[in-house]
Amino acid sequence: MNDVLLINKIDTKNNTEEKKKIFFLLDKESILSKLRDVLKKSDIIDIEDIIYKYNGVELKITTKEIPKIVKLLTEEDILIYSIYEIYNPRL
Repeated sequence: MNDVLLINKIDTKNNTEEKKKIFFLLDKESILSKLRDVLKKSDIIDIEDIIYKYNGVELKITTKEIPKIVKLLTEEDILIYSIYEIYNPRL
C-alpha cells in the first residue's frame, strides 16, 4: 500500500496576515519537552495556535513566519524533516 499525503502548495509570495495550518515534521519523540519550551517562550506564535502531534507539530501561522520558526527550531538543534501546509481544498 502506498502512503498518500495531500498538501497545499505554499505560496512564498503570500504576504497576507492570513494564518494557515503549517505542519513541521520533526523527530518529536526525543525533543518534546524542549520543543514545548522553545515554542512557549517564543514571541512568534501564540500557545493556542500550537497542536502537538505524534511526529511533529502543527502551527497556525502566516507564510512569512515559516522562516522565523525554522530559524528558531534550528538554533535549538531541533531537526526539521519536512514543512507543508495541511491540505484544505480551496473551493
